[in-house]
Order: sequence, then C-alpha cells, then structure tokens
Amino acid sequence: MKTSVRILQVANQAGPLHLFMPPLCRALRKAGAQIEFACMPVGALWKPLKQSESEVHALPAGSWSNPLTWWKLYWKLRELFRARRFDLMIVHTPVMSWIARTAARGLVPASIYFAHGLPFAAPKQSKLAYVVFRTIERFVGRYTDAVFLVNSDDAAVCQRTKLTHGDGRSYHVPGPGVDVESFSRQPAEDQVRKLEQDLGLRAGKSLVLYLGRFIKAKRPGDVLELARRLGSDVDFVMAGEGPLWRQIKEAGARIGPHVKVVEFTDQVPLLLARCSLLVLPSVFMEGLPQILLETHAAGKPAVAYDIRGVRDIIEHGTTGYLVRPCDVDALYESVRKILENEDLRSGMGQAGQKRIREKFSNEVALSVILPAIREVLLKKNICDLPKCRNEK
Repeated sequence: MKTSVRILQVANQAGPLHLFMPPLCRALRKAGAQIEFACMPVGALWKPLKQSESEVHALPAGSWSNPLTWWKLYWKLRELFRARRFDLMIVHTPVMSWIARTAARGLVPASIYFAHGLPFAAPKQSKLAYVVFRTIERFVGRYTDAVFLVNSDDAAVCQRTKLTHGDGRSYHVPGPGVDVESFSRQPAEDQVRKLEQDLGLRAGKSLVLYLGRFIKAKRPGDVLELARRLGSDVDFVMAGEGPLWRQIKEAGARIGPHVKVVEFTDQVPLLLARCSLLVLPSVFMEGLPQILLETHAAGKPAVAYDIRGVRDIIEHGTTGYLVRPCDVDALYESVRKILENEDLRSGMGQAGQKRIREKFSNEVALSVILPAIREVLLKKNICDLPKCRNEK
C-alpha cells in the first residue's frame, strides 16, 4: 500500500475548483496527498486557479452541443490519465463527470463524483429528460466508487437509485464547507468606504445583492424587477458573468443609477458585509448554493426561490424567506419586509450565521468528506491516508 496518493480534481471550468475546493485540498495536502486540477481554460477564474498551489491542466474548450467537444475531452483526459498515473479522480459538474468517469476506466484506480446537483433529480423536467439523465448516471456509475451528494433531495433520490458500482457508496455531505470566521469578520470602515466609492453606492442606503451567473435559469431579470418596484431608495449590485450579463447591464442602466451591474468580483466578503440582504431567484439545477452559505456566514439574511439545495440552507422565516419559484410578487414582498424591519434583518442574520457554523462550516464538511475519501482509498488498497484533525 502506498504512503501517499496523487489526486486529480476535474471540472468543466475553474469555478468549482477555485471557489469551493481549497479547504478540502489544504486538508488533503496536510495528509500527504498531491493535488492537481484539470478544466477548460475559460472564464474569469482560470487565471486565479493557475496561480494556486496545484498544477493545472488545460482541457479542450468548446460547446457541449458539439459532439466534437466531448470527443476531444475524452481523449485528452485519457492521455492525461496515462501520463500522470493518478490514484484517485474527484470530478465535478454533470457532463464533465460523464466524460471523465468513462475516460478514467482502466487508468485511474478510484473515482469519486462530487455531485453539485443530480440532473435527473431536478424538478419540473420532462419524462424524456429524466429517463435520459438517469440512464447516463447509472451507466457511468459502473466506473464510480463513491458519490458525494450535497443536498437532502439528491440524497433521498440515491436511496432509491444506485449510482456507483457494486460495492460503492453514496455519501450525503454538507457541501464543500464555508469559512465562517472569514466571512463573519467585520471589515475596516475605510475598506467599506472605498467599496462604496468604487461602485457608486450611497452611504447609509440599503443594499440588495445578486451574485452569480447571468443565465436564464438564474433569473437575474427578476432582480431588475425588484429594483424597479423598490425604487431609487435602495441600491442594487449584481455581479457575475454569463451570456445575459450585457443585456442585464443595459436594462439596469435604463432603470436607474441605483442599479450597478458589474463583472465577476473577488470582493464577495466585503460586499456581503456591506449589504442588507442577498436575493437568489434561481430555478437552476442547484446543488447547494455556495453564495447562500457565504451570505449566512456573513450574518446576512437571504430571499430565494424554494428549490432543492436552497431549502437545505435557508430556514424559512428564521434565516430568510423561501418563495414559490417565479413568484416575483412574493419575492418583492419578502425583500421589502426584511428591508423595512431592522430587528428582523438582524435576527435573521444572527440565526443564519449560527446555522452555518453548526451545519455547513469547513470543519463540519471536512469531518464527513475526509473519512469518505479514506474509505474509498482503503477499499481500493491504494493508500491509508493519515487522519486529519477534522475527521470524526
């Protein structure tokens, strides 16, 4: 049995690797593991990922609608697996996981699928989509030693549908974790003032945040509707990237100067410290939205549509509000209620921070994830990974 292990983490883009995985990578390195990354070299987070401690491998970029993209990715991964001799692959995001798990067969001894939302478990999809996605997941499950599920809906599905090979297991993990201490730390006043100056925010005015991708399923247009209804007394900041970004920016400018639409930012902790609340009007196939974890960790309430993953984080009426999907009227009323009641806003923020500390912190997440990885490695007789202080 080896004394160390080489692990490759794979995703479609840099986002999951750069934003979510650092705590796990640090813990694995402390246990003696060597970590490398592989993803497409696209998006705002590619350069920051390249500057991380891990070696990063660029995968062929292209559209998922083009079969040639799938073919190129498959053979590039096969080439990488042959050259680098990894002991374990941890793969993120659905389509990339299908390709990577198939490409890893016979070349990587163990594979874990970190499922940030199972496609076939998503609500309100056609019967055909359900059957196709479920069939694919069960097929690639024969090359999968473990599946990590980040929300209770997906965990319940996996009690009925096996997504690993014969002796593989599914684990319900509380996401990748969040650094509560970092997000709960209050910034210096001069930092806040500089942020306000840079973004054109008005001191003392309420601030509503939207931080995420600008795609149809995330419904950023619903945030603009909130800005219209609440009027110029409330500032809005919408930050991120995606195909709808320019369209939303132009529409926001027409609403008024209180709507700021900016590109991806690395000032999330500072924005959360300054904001009154965060809104997430997503009907996307969410797993466990990291931005909601970070919002509550910062001691701020959130309002979101009541979908899987989201309902695992927000405790309705206690840490924020859950609203029927696509009900903009209810979304508006919930946001208005929080903005107009300082005691409610403060109480929800404190309750949210307590909830994250107890259920979703880095320490809690790693205490579940690390033993699961050790179990996979031991079962495959690869490596007896030393225990970390985070393990139960």
